[in-house]
Amino acid sequence: MQDAGRIYEQHADAVRAYVRRRAAPDLVEDVVADVFVVCVRRIAEVPRDPLPWLYGVARKTLANERRRRAHAVELAGEVAHEPEPAGDGALARAFAALSGDDREVLRLVAWEGLALRDAAVVLGCSAVACRVRYHRAKSRLRALLDAPAPFRPEPEGVTR
Repeated sequence: MQDAGRIYEQHADAVRAYVRRRAAPDLVEDVVADVFVVCVRRIAEVPRDPLPWLYGVARKTLANERRRRAHAVELAGEVAHEPEPAGDGALARAFAALSGDDREVLRLVAWEGLALRDAAVVLGCSAVACRVRYHRAKSRLRALLDAPAPFRPEPEGVTR
């Protein structure tokens, strides 16, 4: 059995970065804490390589928090926080136009640096299904980038 304290020491920063890229700043520490509470409670289930498993717990925790906040927003009549895509320009606009599932598989591979088999653990699917999702997401992103405006910015000084 693994030691939860050691898992926290080794992976808390990575989990925090994962959450920070997906949630409002005021949620980050609460979600990270919840992830490691689950880790302690389910320590016997934590695999030898815990990071993909921890990302999966974080993903589910964020989904639960979004549902909770969406319900609160409905009651309060406010707008829920959706993290803005990093950067600007055509890539950020195209990325934002993708579905949440497409964005997540691309984030796991590009931002978190996970192999597809590890991303599959996070997403709760088979490695083959993850590979298909990833390639389809890349194709959709490429299609958006190749599409005419508004996704492709005009070079500076060029008018039509």
